[in-house]
Amino acid sequence: MFLLTVRKLFIKKLTLVGVVLTTLVAVVYHMFIPERYFLWFPAIPIFFYLFGLVYIAMFSFFYRLGRDKLIMCYLICKVMKFTLSAIVILLYAVVIGHEVAAFMLTFIFFFFAFLIFETRFFLRFEAKLKNSKTRD
Repeated sequence: MFLLTVRKLFIKKLTLVGVVLTTLVAVVYHMFIPERYFLWFPAIPIFFYLFGLVYIAMFSFFYRLGRDKLIMCYLICKVMKFTLSAIVILLYAVVIGHEVAAFMLTFIFFFFAFLIFETRFFLRFEAKLKNSKTRD
């Protein structure tokens, strides 16, 4: 029950962060730098949203293995996200090649924004776990 509540909360917040960031960046592109807009822009927030869903699924799996495995889960997810991000940027630069600098800067912005969101969410979760553990 507790894990289901955490998953729902994470997905709600992930969706909110994704929509707000996507809207903000799209408005910046369309109002201030329309010449830098690239057609693959929507793929960036979709990538990070889908990775967030994978992240919470892995978190649920590791949580069932034991609370002591959560740090390992966090590290594995961060390495996977970094590696996949580097591959996506490289593939875009080689295969698509349109507005590569704008794509990279936008991708990096989303990378750090979602990194901050996920880290903050799970640090708060860990703090709640420690508080509940000391009460038990």
